Amino acid sequence: MDITVLPEVFHPNWFVTSRMLLDYLELLDLRDKEFLELGCGSGTQACRAVQKGAIGYASDITSSSCKNAKLNADQNSLNLEVFQSDIFEQIPPEHNFDIIFVNPPFIEKYPEREKDFAFCCGEQYEYFDCLFRDLSKRLKPDGKLVMALAKSCNCEKIEATAKDWGFSFKRIEQKKKFAETNYLIQVSKIN
Repeated sequence: MDITVLPEVFHPNWFVTSRMLLDYLELLDLRDKEFLELGCGSGTQACRAVQKGAIGYASDITSSSCKNAKLNADQNSLNLEVFQSDIFEQIPPEHNFDIIFVNPPFIEKYPEREKDFAFCCGEQYEYFDCLFRDLSKRLKPDGKLVMALAKSCNCEKIEATAKDWGFSFKRIEQKKKFAETNYLIQVSKIN
């Protein structure tokens, strides 16, 4: 893929969690699956999902990231629908997904500038409360969310929030790079 990362947009090559998500994406059969990259940044994962046969969507709260995802889809002649949205709020309600990938923000503070949205989840982790509150309305019955987390974030709090909203939290991969341990987590509705 030909990928451009615009200034002010989260760069996927700088973080092991982005690579972990892309590597995991390669293992999935995405043909005719509705795939959403939530908080898409450059849209790399959504573009790759479309290349693998998915019906692709990308969303981000920032206009620069939405512009970047569209640019990368166009550069690679991919059909990708992009929504500027605060988590799920501006995504039309008729859209439900088989799989959602997210590399979420996890720093305990409020964003002050547009580029801070990639890292800051609110002082009380409000991002995760909103994510899990609305997730059941956005996943298809057998749908799953795959999330990348670093050990340095409050994984216990995030898992407790997921469980409060009726979701299981299953670690599917772990990778250590330098002093940081990173995880891929599969989130599914508890039946």
